[in-house]
Amino acid sequence: MNKPRIQRRQRAVLSCNDCRRRKLRCDRKLPCDRCIKGGIAEECAYETDNQTPPSDCLLERPSKRQRESVPCAAAARTEEAPRSYLDVPKLFNPSEFARSDITAQDRVKHLERQVALLEQQLLVQKSVSLEASRFIGRTTDTLSGTTSPRGFLKGRHYGSFYYGPSSPTSIMAYFPELRAFMKNVYHNSTAQRLAQDMMAVGKATSTNGSSYRIVTVSSLRDLLPDRSITDRLVQKYLSTFETTYRILHIPTFQNAYERYWDVDKPGSTEMDAVVLSILACTICICTNGSPQYSRNGSTLHTQAVLWMKACEAWLRRQSSKHRTLASLQVRCLRLLALAATSHKAKDYYHEVQAHMGIMISCGMHRDPVHFGDRCSTFEGEMRRRLWATSVEIELQASIDKGTPSMVSRLEADCAAPGNFNDVQLSPSLEELPPSEPVEVFTDTSFLFMSTRSLNFRSSLCALTNSLQSRLDFQDTLSHANTIEEYIQSIPNWTDPGSLQARTLLDLQLRQLLVILYAAKTADVGATLNTERRYSIIALMGAAAATTALHTALTASSNLALCCTRSDYYRAALLVCHVACHANKVNDTMVAQAAKSTLDSCAQQALRLQEERVMLVGRGGQQHWVLSAAVGLASVQFEPSHSDAVKLQAIDRVSRLLYRMLSRKDIGEEPPANEVLLQDAPRIPKQINSHPGYSAAALSTDSFADVGLRIDAFDFGETSEWMLDDFWFLNEPFGSECQANHLI
Repeated sequence: MNKPRIQRRQRAVLSCNDCRRRKLRCDRKLPCDRCIKGGIAEECAYETDNQTPPSDCLLERPSKRQRESVPCAAAARTEEAPRSYLDVPKLFNPSEFARSDITAQDRVKHLERQVALLEQQLLVQKSVSLEASRFIGRTTDTLSGTTSPRGFLKGRHYGSFYYGPSSPTSIMAYFPELRAFMKNVYHNSTAQRLAQDMMAVGKATSTNGSSYRIVTVSSLRDLLPDRSITDRLVQKYLSTFETTYRILHIPTFQNAYERYWDVDKPGSTEMDAVVLSILACTICICTNGSPQYSRNGSTLHTQAVLWMKACEAWLRRQSSKHRTLASLQVRCLRLLALAATSHKAKDYYHEVQAHMGIMISCGMHRDPVHFGDRCSTFEGEMRRRLWATSVEIELQASIDKGTPSMVSRLEADCAAPGNFNDVQLSPSLEELPPSEPVEVFTDTSFLFMSTRSLNFRSSLCALTNSLQSRLDFQDTLSHANTIEEYIQSIPNWTDPGSLQARTLLDLQLRQLLVILYAAKTADVGATLNTERRYSIIALMGAAAATTALHTALTASSNLALCCTRSDYYRAALLVCHVACHANKVNDTMVAQAAKSTLDSCAQQALRLQEERVMLVGRGGQQHWVLSAAVGLASVQFEPSHSDAVKLQAIDRVSRLLYRMLSRKDIGEEPPANEVLLQDAPRIPKQINSHPGYSAAALSTDSFADVGLRIDAFDFGETSEWMLDDFWFLNEPFGSECQANHLI
């Protein structure tokens, strides 16, 4: 006899409808985290009772492809009509009530559940709108009535990245339609398939070996390439980076470099580190040969990363108590190498700020005149050069990040380097030679001229990235006139080696013009009055000049600024943004200026970005964003050819990916994560044992021989115990006078 079937009690339903249907863990929030990540936050809902609803009552969840097309449709819907708070997802199919197997009681329960779900949706949307209105109110009070975006945040939780108003990335805050255009064009395109092939190749390579690669060498010199390659890369550095940022003393370096190759194993490793860091700066800007590519970048990039890691290992061995000129030079060169290779681009700003902390702790921000006889004339001038170089690197990193520069808040009195050639400076010099006039180009002309506008540029960087202050139109015009005066004061040097110096002096000022006018043109909803029209025209001119300067320098086979700067990328994105909305303002002059600048400036910037990607193997995302922005802006002027323009935008990326995939590195090795310097083997000193383990068995000489010194208790040699090395910046430097202070 069959026993009656016992009906089990159903468990309480705690998950949301979608997580329960997919049998996934739910955090029980409203909306839950999984629905937020899946793009269906507005559909997240919970059952009001413990009964599991029939399958026909579950939310109709769209497929993955349908969900991916939602942002595009939502963007198009936004232009037609604002979304109402009563726009809730469809919760059930009305035709279900026509079924004969559903009783009246079931229908009532269905309706009760639907009403409860609708009430939940309304409560969620009202709370969101209330919180948004409160946030806007707080923002309005804090920022003096301005609700325009002030920067751009990427990421979630603690993994967020901030990009301020002067950062090129922050332009996305004013360009919401670009994302919808990119998703529409990229889906099922050739570029998507090629990108997946690149990722597949990288994953296959990473599974064959360890993901963390450690390279062990006995000496940094073991990593050097052939003498001919090293000579070419060193000469490339001297003719590019060293004409602007002064890190080396060229005569001293060249003499040491010639002696460096005369011996197999030089006693000092300082020259090894300096040469390797120079090679890391220039290997990616040399145009000879065609590199191969992997998922991590080009083979040139991989080699540069290895050299940088080796220099980092060498720096970790250097004493912070006894710093040398070579250690500071390697630190500066390493920053240039990071910029030129785009290695860990998100961490570049942190690296620069850490470097500035080291320079300040060394007292580099104080002028060497305060040091008296504790610092020679040569050392003092090298300190000025290294400080001026570090300040320029930090200011540019702050502009690209969109934060106020440290220079604007730091009290420093270090003077500018002298305007004379390196041959006039020697380690035995007792007095500095007089500076040449600004019309005479010297080895230090760039830093000499750049220091003149340093305070103005740093203060303008702080103003444009401030969260409280805003520049009105008159202030913008005043600052723009000052920038133009500085640009006009740049001498027209005729020396062949002055091209990069003249170009960089112009670019670092002209980028501020672009940033100034961008704040006035970014708000597309503002009225096109005289001030905004002037700002748009001025922005177009500054952007076109920026890309033209880069193009002229690149035509001379000098890619140093192309691979280290992003001002042309910022300028081109802003041009695309203005051109995208130019036809909507009913102004013929603005539309014509936007169209002509788009055709010239944006195309030049695309070629520059493509050149950078092909050399470094990094930066493909910026190229794709710029290509899509150019396509979106071009559609506004050629709506009848929209399909062809969209295809052209994605084809630019496809061709680039195909070229990289066709030159795939067959014998690819993952980039080095760490380099270890292996010491030469030592013969341990034999210590005779003693039956009583007396102290005589371990003499102090034994510790000294193996390098185990305890400096804090070395009374005989540590001058810090006697305060012998303490002195004051505002006192004479005679020994008697210092002794009187310390008694």
